[in-house]
Amino acid sequence: MRLTLPIACLTWVAIGLGAEPEVIRRVVPDMPTVELKTAGRLNLKLISECSALWASPSQPGIFWTLSDSGAKPAITPIRADGSSVMTPKGYWGGVVLKGAVNVDWEAITGDAAGNVIVGDVGNNVSRRRELAFYLFKEPKLGGTEVTEVRKVAFAWPDQTAFPDPELTHDCEAMFLLRGKLYLLTKHRRDTLTDLWRADIPPTGDRATLTKLARFDVGGMVTDACVSPDQKRLAVLTYRNVWVFELPATGEDFFRAPALHAPISPPMLSWQVEGCAWVDSGHLLVGSEQGDLFRIALTDLREVK
Repeated sequence: MRLTLPIACLTWVAIGLGAEPEVIRRVVPDMPTVELKTAGRLNLKLISECSALWASPSQPGIFWTLSDSGAKPAITPIRADGSSVMTPKGYWGGVVLKGAVNVDWEAITGDAAGNVIVGDVGNNVSRRRELAFYLFKEPKLGGTEVTEVRKVAFAWPDQTAFPDPELTHDCEAMFLLRGKLYLLTKHRRDTLTDLWRADIPPTGDRATLTKLARFDVGGMVTDACVSPDQKRLAVLTYRNVWVFELPATGEDFFRAPALHAPISPPMLSWQVEGCAWVDSGHLLVGSEQGDLFRIALTDLREVK
């Protein structure tokens, strides 16, 4: 608890003065690149571009995915090998979020209580002035539509130019931890990411964002996920993966004990943009080209 209040206070002061948080940097070990091997294949007719993954805590073996800009406002259930989920009435297809609009969906997360959030947070060239979260209850087996969907809008508090010439206001990663929603930005001119907390009010249609930290992640962040036991945070980029031991309290995630590995997906399936926990020792990673890969934590190494 001792770090929570000082970090929050310093963050508000920094934002008020126009300064940025100190960049946190870790020393990664020299190690061989982990060559990703295809472990499954998605049906591209159902999921044109796998832009996110989230493992359902209440429906074991089901992973939710979605496609980004231009696709239907729907989420699709899959198995870890990419196959469709079978129901008594046949294969379970996409579930439409009624009233939602897919401007650029890039993230999905949720909790064990059945609360799900889809992030309409894509902002490739940092032109968007308003982004959104869609909140709803996880669909049950065989459901085809979610009718009760709450939209909560937000804007990046520190973005003043549209487009942002530094291209630091894109986002493809978010996660829920202890009832709080966090975002990780995707930068296009450096290897940093910003950690933001999004406070969603019980009522109302506007979220408040607070910048908490800046970390040299070594690439462009494309997804993040919390382990089923809530003890680890995995962060994925196009070319590496991090796993942090989550502190019992507070939000100082990037200084915690961590593992790291450089990764190399196949040349024709390089856009790895989704990650979820298969179990406590393995990550499932998906590419926009439709391949699914598995990464074992034993393939990662400790960082300083």
